[in-house]
Amino acid sequence: MSEEAPSEGKVVDPDTAPRRDMQLERGYAIQLVDPNLGAERLDMHINVLKARGAPGPYHLHTNCENIYFILEGDVVVTIDGVAHQMKPGMAVFIPPNVPHSASNVGDTEARLVEIYTPPGQDFVHVAKEG
Repeated sequence: MSEEAPSEGKVVDPDTAPRRDMQLERGYAIQLVDPNLGAERLDMHINVLKARGAPGPYHLHTNCENIYFILEGDVVVTIDGVAHQMKPGMAVFIPPNVPHSASNVGDTEARLVEIYTPPGQDFVHVAKEG
């Protein structure tokens, strides 16, 4: 948690925002809003997925609500074992305790906004069925 809530809004430039490598060398995340910026109730970042990269880890969040909003690319989001072909402009909501993953299945880089609330480490790997 942050030491003190922000007293005013913050502007974040994705070109200079902090980046972190994603699991399985799938790409990187551009961290836009999180507790380091003073946010106490949400996390927002852009996931940049390599073309035809490794499939996303199948996982769930025990306490977080999760949203993906597709900006560009061919993304498959698997929710509770069901694959959904996503296109730019589409969004998906994933409640707590629902297994899911997001994978770039296209020949170009994919970008998606990910929002989850509350922020923090809440990532549980799940074995895929079948």
